[in-house]
Amino acid sequence: MLDVFLQTGILRANICRYVADMEDRGIIQLLYKKEDSHTKFRAGYYTTDKALFRKVKDKQYNLWEDR
Repeated sequence: MLDVFLQTGILRANICRYVADMEDRGIIQLLYKKEDSHTKFRAGYYTTDKALFRKVKDKQYNLWEDR
């Protein structure tokens, strides 16, 4: 989030809130985690490219669907 803050000037707290909201809506997904070049801590790298999304199997049962 620090990299985004440095490039956009948007506060990190706001970025975190927007990322969480976009994750809930399914328009952004965590791609991988690696060491951040600025902070040296592990950071998440996200994508909005649906072609790169991991397939998440829906674990909720559907009573009206044939098996």
